Formats: sequence, structure tokens, C-alpha cells
Amino acid sequence: MAKENNKSSGNGIGFLDSIKTKLILIMILIAAVPLAVAVTVSYNTSTSKALADAADSAEWEVWYFEGRFETICTTNMNMIQSIAGNPVVVQYITGDTSVSYEEVQDIIRECDEVLNDGDQTSIAGPDGFQIVRTSGDFIDVSDRAYFQEAMKGNSYISDLTVSKTSGKRMISFSTPVYDDNNNIIAVVHRNYNINNFHEILASETDSAFMIDRSGKLCAHAAYEIGEGAHDEVDMSNLDVFNNDESEGFYLEPNYDNNYIAFARDPNTGFIVCTSKTEEDVLGAARQSAVIVICVGIALLITAIIISLIMAKSFTEPIEAVAKSLESLSDGRFNKVEKHDKRKDEFGLISKATNSLIETLDTIVTNIKKSAGDVGSSSDELSDMADQISKTAEDVSHAVQEIASGANQQADEIQSATENVGKIGDAVGSVQSSSNDLTSLASKMKEASEISSKSLESLQTSSTEMTAKIDDISNTIQATKDAVNNISEKVEGITSIATQTNLLSLNASIEAARAGEAGKGFAVVAEEIGKLAEDSKQMADDIRKEMETLLAQSEAAVNAAAEVKNGNTDQQIALGETLDAVNGMLEDISSTVDGVHLISEGADTCESSKDSVVDTMSALSAISEENAASSQETGASMQELSETVTTLAGSANDLKDIAQKLNEEMKFFKSAN
Repeated sequence: MAKENNKSSGNGIGFLDSIKTKLILIMILIAAVPLAVAVTVSYNTSTSKALADAADSAEWEVWYFEGRFETICTTNMNMIQSIAGNPVVVQYITGDTSVSYEEVQDIIRECDEVLNDGDQTSIAGPDGFQIVRTSGDFIDVSDRAYFQEAMKGNSYISDLTVSKTSGKRMISFSTPVYDDNNNIIAVVHRNYNINNFHEILASETDSAFMIDRSGKLCAHAAYEIGEGAHDEVDMSNLDVFNNDESEGFYLEPNYDNNYIAFARDPNTGFIVCTSKTEEDVLGAARQSAVIVICVGIALLITAIIISLIMAKSFTEPIEAVAKSLESLSDGRFNKVEKHDKRKDEFGLISKATNSLIETLDTIVTNIKKSAGDVGSSSDELSDMADQISKTAEDVSHAVQEIASGANQQADEIQSATENVGKIGDAVGSVQSSSNDLTSLASKMKEASEISSKSLESLQTSSTEMTAKIDDISNTIQATKDAVNNISEKVEGITSIATQTNLLSLNASIEAARAGEAGKGFAVVAEEIGKLAEDSKQMADDIRKEMETLLAQSEAAVNAAAEVKNGNTDQQIALGETLDAVNGMLEDISSTVDGVHLISEGADTCESSKDSVVDTMSALSAISEENAASSQETGASMQELSETVTTLAGSANDLKDIAQKLNEEMKFFKSAN
């Protein structure tokens, strides 16, 4: 289905395989590739230029703000260092009473008025507790990093801190105060409200900001930080904070993918940054690229239209020639029209195609006429050959039927002769078998008579055995009854032994009562008791033997009964067998008589067999001669029929050739 959809509607050529498609694609590629390269180069050049310009502008801006911040830091540091080196201040700190507190306070106030930033300068003693300030209460700053660094002899600018008195976000400047022996006796420190720098940034831009050495956002041009205005922001995740470069311009993924220019202050380590969105940096370049692309698309559409026009002018004459040749392959002679008037190579192709079609049309017309003549002649020859072939086939079939009948008659006579011989042999076999059967029947009769006498004797013996078995059964029953009587007597003996034992026991008791006089009687009583026990034991043994004898007697009675029943069944079977043998004797006598009759009939058949065989042999010889003559005649007619058939086949082949030629010529139609 996909292949069919890929074909054009007119010529059956796949869309991708068409020369027209290929020409269009080539011309489009010729226009599109340089255009795409130009757009790409233009876009890359414009974006690179925009990035370079943005970098220059942003770097200039951050260096400007970094210079402003450096000036602030330098001014503040120079001011506190001048205070620390003032002799009046040193004298006051060392305890010179000629210098009053108000004099030192005036010196500090004059410095603050020069700076005029709203902040004040203070002096802390070596213990960190303030000793001079223009206003407010003294506080302990010993835990401040700037104080600790100054006590080490360093002039120091702190990270962002929060004032203990005012709660403002600020950075602090500090420097040590030395006495004449170069010992640190105090620290001069001054705070700077970082929101003042926010105002400087906000007056120039809305995208600049500053980060201190710990990564905290100190100030931002777009908003104030702290005091309820904006939360503290940790900027330590920015790449600008984690590198050691002094300046740069790059795309920061952790800051909304904005471009950031930065400059690191060499004295404080603070970083001043300015950010620009990607749209601010590349917007103009992209707009220029869109304009270039739109112009390119317009040019590409123009190239496509020109390609379609040119491809159409190339492919139309080719399609016209293809349609003409396609009609020719279907047997139709259609010339190429319209394009044969052209003066270019396509016109030459169209004229050559038309000339070929005219020549083929003339040749096919002549072949059609000749094919019609050959077909008429072959039809007449084929009809004559068919008539001769049919006549020869009829004669051949008649002769073959006669020969077949003669052969069949000879075969049947021969078969009958063989069957008569077989009948004679069978009669001889029957006669021989009847003689053997007569002898066997006589022997069977004698054996049956002997069996009958044996069965009668066996029946008499069985009757006598039954009577003896009855006598044995009666004897065993009598024995069983005697055993039962003995068993009863043994029970009596057991009872007497028990009574005797009781008497012995009573005698022993009485002898014991008699004392010394009854000892002899006690011995007799004891012996009588032992005798009673022995009698009882013997009676028990006799009873057990009698029980065993009684069980065996009962089993013998049952066995005798079973033998008697089996012998009775045997007598019945012997009677039935004797009856069957007597009946068989009568059947054997009848069989002997029938065998004698069969033997006599067989003798008669044997005497008639020879004359029948001679007659059948004569008939068979005559039939074989007739069959041989018929076969010779049939062979001659068969040869004639084959010759006529060959002639008819040749005529039919010629007819088929003519028909095939006519059919093939029908493929070619007249020119439309």
C-alpha cells in the first residue's frame, strides 16, 4: 500500500524515482545549502559579536563599580589610619591628662563629617571595650574579627556584619594604634553602612550586586537587603565565587542562566558583579538572524517555483514519449503529439518515436493478412485428415474387437480344459480321501465303544466311592460324639479335683486348730491337695487335647462332605458324557455309510473326465488359429490409423500455429 501511495497518478513511476523529483531536489539543494550556510555563519557571527559587545560593556560596568567601592574602602581606611597616627589621640590613649576626651572626640567627629556617610568612628582599648566615640554608649567589640585582626597589627576590612547598636548591615574598617615603643595600645574602627553602596549601584543600574568574602550578598542595585526589606542571600554556589580569577564574563547556570561579568577587588576580596539575561545579550543578534532566515525562506520559495517550472519543461516530453511507448507495448499505435514540433533534443526523440510507430504499424498489417491465409488452408487440411483418421480408427476398432473375441474364446477354452483336468484331479483326491475317511471312521467307532465301556465302569466305581464316603463320614461323626462325651467326663474330673482341693484346705485348717496332735493329719491333707492339683492339671491337659481332636474331627466331617458333593457332581458329568459317546457312535455309523456313496460317485467322474478333456483341446486349437489371423489384420489397420493420425496431427499443428499467429496479431490495434 505504501508503494502504491508513492506512485504518481499518471505514469506509475515512484515519486522518489521520478526525474522530475530529482531535478527539483537538486535545484532546491543548490539554493538551500548555501543559504543555510550563510544563515548559520551570520547567526554565529552576530551572536559572537553580541557576546563580545556585552562582555565589554558589562566588564566596563563592573570595573566602574569596583573602582567606586575601592575608593570608599581607601577613603575610610586612610581616615582611620590618620586618626590612629594623630599624636593627640595617642597621648589620650596613653593616659596623658593634658588631653581631654572632648578633644579626641572632636578629631573623630571632624573625620566623620568629612566622609559624611552617616556612620561614625570609634576607638577601642586593648581589652576590646570602646573608650572614644562621637555618640552612643560604649560597647565591647573584642569578639569582632576586625578588632582581633587589628590587635595583631593588621589594617583590616571585615566581611558583612550587623551592628550591635544600630542593627544595620555594614562592613568595618580597623587599624591598630601604636605608642612610642611601637606597642599596640588601641584599635580605631569605623563602620560603613552597606546600603550606601546599594544607593550607588541603584543610581547607575538595576542588575549590579556585590558579594563579600564569605559568599553573602552585600548589596544589590535592584533592592535593599535586611531591615525587613529583603532576606539575606547566600551566593557561594555561583561559579564566580568558586574561582580565583580577578575578572570575567560567562553564562552562570546557578543564576537563572544569566550572563555575569565580575571584578574581584584586590584589597578586600569582595566581588562586584553585573548580570544580563540571555535575551538582553543575544536578543538583537537573534532578531537579525530571524530577518535573515525570513529572507532566505523567501529566496528558497522562489528557487522551488523556478525548479518546478524547469522540471516540468524537462519531464513533459519524456512523459509523452513514455505514454506512446506504453501504448505500443499494449498493441496500440499512438504517436507523440505536440512535442515533435520542438527544435531541441526532445523534439528529435519525439520525431524518431513517431517514425518507429509508423514502420511497425505497416509490418503488423502485412503479418495479419498472411496469418489469415495460413489459417484458412490449415483448416481445410485439418478437416480432411480428421475424416480419414476417423474411418481408419473405426476399421481398426472392429478388427481389434474380432481378434480380442477370438483370443478371449481361446483363453476360455484353454481355461475350461485346465479346469476339467483340475476336476479330475480333485475327484481322484476325493476318492482317496473317502477311502481314508472310511478307515478312520471304523477306528473311531471302535475307540468310541471302548470309551463307552470305560465310562460305564467309572460311573459304577464313583457310585461305590460315594457309599464308602458316607461310611467314613458316619464313623468320623461317631468319633466326634465320643470325644464330646470324654470332654464332659474330663470336666467332671476337674470339678472333683477342685472339691478335693477345697477338702484338703479345710483339713489343713482343722489340723492347724488341733495343734500338735493334728500335724500328721496336716501332712496327709497337704499331699491330698497336691494330688488334687495334679489331677486338675492332667484334666486341663486332656481337655486341651480333646478340643484339638474335636476340631480335627469336625474338619474331617466337612472334608468328607465336600468329597461326597464332588463325587456326586462327577457321577452326573459321567452320565452326560456316556450319553454323548453313545450318540456319537450312531453319527459315526451314518458317516461311514455316506463315505461309501461318495466313493462310488468319484469313480463315475473319473471315467468321464478323459473324453471331456480331448474335446476341449480340439476347440482351443481352432480358436488360437482364428485369433492369430485377426491380430495380423488388426496390426495392418493400426499402422494405417497411425499414419492418418500423424497427418491429422501435422494439420492440427499448422492450424494451431495459424491461430496463435492470429491471436498475437490481435494484440496490435489500428492507430487511433
